[in-house]
Amino acid sequence: MMQSKQSKYWYPGTEVLINNFNIRDPKKLETREGKLEKYIHWLQQQGKSEHTIRRYKTVLKEFQQWYEGMTGGVPFDPKNVSAIDLQDWKNYLINIARIENPKTGERKKLTISTVNNKIESLKAYFRYLYDTGIIKDNPASSLSVQKQQTPLSPRWLERVEKNKLLHYIDDKEKQKKNPWRYARNRAIIYCMLHAGMRVSEVVELELEDIDFTNGYINIRDGKGGKARRIPMNSDLKHALSLWISERNTKETNTNKVFVSQKGGNLTISGVNNLFNKIRHDLKIEELTPHVLRHTFCHDLIEKGFPITYVADLAGHSDLDTTRRYVATSDKEMKIAVESLSSGRYRQTENKKHKGEDER
Repeated sequence: MMQSKQSKYWYPGTEVLINNFNIRDPKKLETREGKLEKYIHWLQQQGKSEHTIRRYKTVLKEFQQWYEGMTGGVPFDPKNVSAIDLQDWKNYLINIARIENPKTGERKKLTISTVNNKIESLKAYFRYLYDTGIIKDNPASSLSVQKQQTPLSPRWLERVEKNKLLHYIDDKEKQKKNPWRYARNRAIIYCMLHAGMRVSEVVELELEDIDFTNGYINIRDGKGGKARRIPMNSDLKHALSLWISERNTKETNTNKVFVSQKGGNLTISGVNNLFNKIRHDLKIEELTPHVLRHTFCHDLIEKGFPITYVADLAGHSDLDTTRRYVATSDKEMKIAVESLSSGRYRQTENKKHKGEDER
């Protein structure tokens, strides 16, 4: 049996000597796994606990996976990571990333504490790279922890933002360039915006769940295992019909409605990447799949539909959840209160505000 060589390795640019680093092939040190082992050994030399090291290692792998997904599969190289990349990753953690409950399968946003732990873990990695001379500049030096608290009320799209999004996904130039991707992405957005579907429900939707004859989408296993049936409006029905036609032009190996370009199941990560691009292109902050679900609920309430009806469509078992989703905006509250005014001083107030705006 081949014996492991006992070797000593210097980290580039440091005076830290690592003893008894077991390797079989010195070339392994230049692979991703080898570089990760170097980092782990360095953390051990710094006296970090095994728990901390495991967390740092997990976060680094998560970031590498995210980075390669964002760059279209370009192999991760820390020398190519910019401060903008790290800020985009932070935004992803705050607005898009979800953690799944292994018992219930429920997916929730990361807590501020979790986000900050991941940020600190990655900052430690880039600080190590900088201190050891592996990178010349530290892109994480300006990356700050998240101090902003989660908003008290849900975020939904204002009318201007919604129209901006619809114009973006209906762009005929995109259809000409790649009709398959255009139809798929458009149908995904419509499922959330016009049916209030969760991202997990979208990726799990199967072909037999769509009833074009009667105009319904059947959610067989929603949150908490709750099933429901959602009527399709004409826009959603058209978008899904167009997508199914395009879907059938390529060979697939799944019965899921939404598939990847390789023909397999579209994942939540794949949907998140789509939203990353849309958010970047449209400059709409906090544009996430759940924001579209909030918008669906809010718009129905705004049009005068009973909250019980909206709760059934959204799959809420508790009406308090629906009330939280459709909390009134500051602008709407001002309009409501102003409607009680006699109107005698409204013109004076308007002139006052106009004068302030002109200054």
